[in-house]
Formats: sequence, C-alpha cells, structure tokens
Amino acid sequence: MQYLTSKTHDGVGMYRFGYTPIGKPFLSVYCYEIDGLLIDTAQRNCEQKVLKTFEEKHINSILLTHWHEDHSGNAEVLARFHEATVYAPSQCLPQLKNGFKVLPYERFLFGEIRPIRHDILPFPEEIITKNHCLTPVFTPGHSEDHTVFVELDKGWLFAGDLFVGIEIRFFRKGEKFWPQVDSFKRILEYDFDVIFCGHHPRLKDGRQWMQRKLQYFEDFGGRVRELHERGLSVKEVMKEMKLGENRLLNLLLSNDIAVAYMVEAACELE
Repeated sequence: MQYLTSKTHDGVGMYRFGYTPIGKPFLSVYCYEIDGLLIDTAQRNCEQKVLKTFEEKHINSILLTHWHEDHSGNAEVLARFHEATVYAPSQCLPQLKNGFKVLPYERFLFGEIRPIRHDILPFPEEIITKNHCLTPVFTPGHSEDHTVFVELDKGWLFAGDLFVGIEIRFFRKGEKFWPQVDSFKRILEYDFDVIFCGHHPRLKDGRQWMQRKLQYFEDFGGRVRELHERGLSVKEVMKEMKLGENRLLNLLLSNDIAVAYMVEAACELE
C-alpha cells in the first residue's frame, strides 16, 4: 500500500510518502514543493500516489539532492507528466540517465528505477522562483553527488540526507565519513532555522540540530581514530566502543548497511 501525509509549513508543501505491502511503512520519504518547484521525488513504489498528489500542482522544475532511489525514483514520470525541467548534480548523471541496479531490500522498499530520458541540467548558482531564491551547496559524503539548498531570507535548509538524525550508528556501503564532517561544517556557515530533511524534518532550531550532529560525528570519528591508531582492528574498535551488528538486519538489507562500514569510514584519512 502507498501512504501519504502532508502539511504546509510557512508556504512549503511537505509530502511524506511511504510504501509497505502490509502494516506500516518501514521508511518514509519527504519531498517538498514551493512555487511549482519540487525538491526530490520520493520512491518509485509510491508512483501512483506521487502522481495523484502533484497532478494539479503545475510543477515546472524538479531539483534532485542526490541520485539515491528514494529521492530520484519518480523524477522521470513527473518530468514527463508536467514537462518539467530536471536539475541534478553533475556527478550523478550516469546513474540518472542510464539507471542503476537496486538490491533486493531496495526493490522491496523503494521499487525499480526508471532512467530519466529528459535532459538533466546542472544547478545554476541561484535557483529563482516566484517568491524565493535557493542557493545550491555541495555536501558530499552520504553520496558523491549530494547537494542541499538554502533559502537565506527564510532560514530554510532543504537537506536531502545531510541530516536524517544525530546519533547515526551505521552507514550504507560506500558512504564517506570525514567528507560528511566537512559538509556539516560547510552548511553551518549559513544561517538557517528549519531543516526540510528527506526523512526527519526539524521545523525549528535547525542549526542547533546540525551542530549537534557535527559534534557527534567528531566525537565518534575521533574515538575511532584514536583506537585505530593504537593498532586496533575494525572489529576490535567496535568491541571497545560497544558497537554491535544486527546480523539479521544485515542479512535483510543485503549487507549494504552496517555499523562496520561507519567505523571503517571513520578510520580513513580525510
């Protein structure tokens, strides 16, 4: 079943989509709309609900924060339906244009990926709508192409997966640790109060939430490095820090997500 909850905050349409064959969705995804501009497009498994939700919205532009399937899943169908322009980071054009394989758990949660046949344009220095101006800020780490958008006059941050939560304890395979720390620092150079996150929005005190996440990462990464430089292996670091894997969850997630990936990434040089 496809689920939708929605509300408006200060003129921004907040749309939370979830999918599950039974029970409640395991993971929900937000996309945001202002002035006919849509930021991210939710998962392919919610295609019918997404199309129905935005069919009367006159979407003229679509911004993708990054290529992951829960953010880009409906870009092609929405662009075709609305004849909308798609903007995305240049680093992810091969994945968006050619499509990419999804693992079994990703197919279950998010669905198959449809390549984007429309032209995909790079972000301009500023994205102008009828009432707002958004500035793209490159924030790699979670993915190699990750980009967020700040609306300085309103104090908004459209964060994609830059925030998600504070005490993150696992990474997807391929995530980078210290580039994410640099990205937290980079975005904290801007003044914002609202985090329009891809999964867990924070509608006040957004900058404080991001500062807390930066501090958590610096503390976690610093401890991992200290132990690693003393000669401890990843498994030994995890034991020392009392970090355990959920083997059943690892198996269900095709070994694509693990605590060890976060520890390994924190051991890497900046």
